[in-house]
Amino acid sequence: MKIKHAAIGTAALALAGVAAAGPALATGSSYTVAVGGSSAAGTHNITAASTGSLSFAVPTLSMSCTSAAVPSSPASTVSSGTGVVDIAAINKINFSGCTGPGGSLTVTTSGSWKLHGTSAATSGSSDVVSGHVENITAVVSNAVCRFTVTGSANGSFNEANQQLNVNETGFTGNLKVSNVTGCLGQVQNGQSANFTGNFQVTSPDGAINVS
Repeated sequence: MKIKHAAIGTAALALAGVAAAGPALATGSSYTVAVGGSSAAGTHNITAASTGSLSFAVPTLSMSCTSAAVPSSPASTVSSGTGVVDIAAINKINFSGCTGPGGSLTVTTSGSWKLHGTSAATSGSSDVVSGHVENITAVVSNAVCRFTVTGSANGSFNEANQQLNVNETGFTGNLKVSNVTGCLGQVQNGQSANFTGNFQVTSPDGAINVS
């Protein structure tokens, strides 16, 4: 995806202190988005695959997954056109090889995760556009541990290699843990969480360009 900044500007309120049970506020700049060279209004299917392992952490524990992928069904999309704030809608992520308290973990995502940009972008094809993924909801579970993660995660999109980097670190409060059951006391309600991973994004309609 290429993200190029619109004339509306780059200012957007940063998400802070997202409540575990509450919806995230939609925050982001407005862009003109082209897919395959066309900025005509429309939606374009995307898939994505992680380019390495992914990590999740709370202050008392770290967990990891070997890989993750955005499948072709249910369809996730990128929006092209002018005045675009919701650049991408990610409607499913399949995580594999996840481990934590009690061994292997299942991660189940729900809802439509939204990709928003907050920094400037040019008409070129090599911008790295900062932003965040909002409306995150995921349930992590196994026989001895279950909890929910909600909120947003900071990240960036690299136009040159069409990769989305999710880099929520520092226990900022953007991601929160709730509905904890079990977990050997290692995961607690109200904890802030970190989440990092890198995804190669592909659309059959061509490269994504945001300006």
